Amino acid sequence: MLEEDRTVGVPIQCGEGLSVGAFDNLGIQPQSNFIARRIERLVLYFPDNSSAYIRIKGFTLHRDLFDQYLAERAVSNGATLMTSAKAIGYDRSSSTLKIGTERGVEEVKCRILIGCDGPKSRVAEWSGLVQRDAWKTGLIRAYELRITGVRSDSFDFYFDPELSPGGYLWVFPKGEDFSDVGIATFAPDSVRRLDEFIKRNGFRGEVIKRIAGVIPAKGPLAKSYGEGVMVAGDAAGQTNPVFFGGIHTAMLCGRLAGQTAAEALAADDTSEAFLQRYENRWRKLPLGDSSLLRSAEAFYGLSERQLNRMGGILGGRDITHLGTKGKIGILGKTFYPSNWSLLPRLPDMLLLLKGLKITRSWGW
Repeated sequence: MLEEDRTVGVPIQCGEGLSVGAFDNLGIQPQSNFIARRIERLVLYFPDNSSAYIRIKGFTLHRDLFDQYLAERAVSNGATLMTSAKAIGYDRSSSTLKIGTERGVEEVKCRILIGCDGPKSRVAEWSGLVQRDAWKTGLIRAYELRITGVRSDSFDFYFDPELSPGGYLWVFPKGEDFSDVGIATFAPDSVRRLDEFIKRNGFRGEVIKRIAGVIPAKGPLAKSYGEGVMVAGDAAGQTNPVFFGGIHTAMLCGRLAGQTAAEALAADDTSEAFLQRYENRWRKLPLGDSSLLRSAEAFYGLSERQLNRMGGILGGRDITHLGTKGKIGILGKTFYPSNWSLLPRLPDMLLLLKGLKITRSWGW
């Protein structure tokens, strides 16, 4: 395992929310040292402050400590961890990886390379799996401040196309008396927009941490494998495009990549044809459901007026488990004259409900 920084998990570039389902799916027991808060509600706020909520089971993490816990598990199971070791080049013809270390440049010949090097993955680029300029257009900017005096007991999502076009703003509780307040948007001036959100909400506490990064927001790569190489997590665009969550999906896909690598080595076959089974496997996960991306595109394409109408229809209700009757009731309200602006978006609303259902049970 190569980690470019001196310490695993540092710096943090993450909203740090993870569901109980993720721990269950991966057979990981939550540990008190990396759990910050337990969360049981996700609230959706629309531009006029109307809302709806979803009951959930999850946590806010200390992401650095969580990553260190995972790394220690890997080492205890036989992996070798190199820190301050950055991949700086890859020769596909000889399967040779160049690594920049504190001692200088080293070369490692690897039969299989698994790139988990984030949304600006060099492994994906070197392997011909992505064209950097085209890929950049699908990366959404994320900027977050940890602020004292901001209290919440839920994951709060604020949707306002004027303030955060293409994305949302959030308040995630981290401690009893401080929270992470952030924005994900395709607009270039995310810092100014987050400052405006903070002013509107009267958050006046001290900023004790700043976090920034980018997130793949337009679905996974068309292809996540090649001759002797696989990519996983943000490097493969394996995030949930509805709310941009990526920890759960990265761990699931990373595990599948590891299992496929082990099988390939046992079979003495690291060819592209053999490694295709990795993609065949992760495409069967809910991540591979095309309705996720379509529901995200439909939702983030709604105007401010349409979002407010949607918030008015939902009326602060619990939308955790909407049966047929509940869906009919919500959709029926779109025929009220005041809500006619939503009529052309009826198919999108149904798609969004499906995307939210997948996201609640799996996508974060």
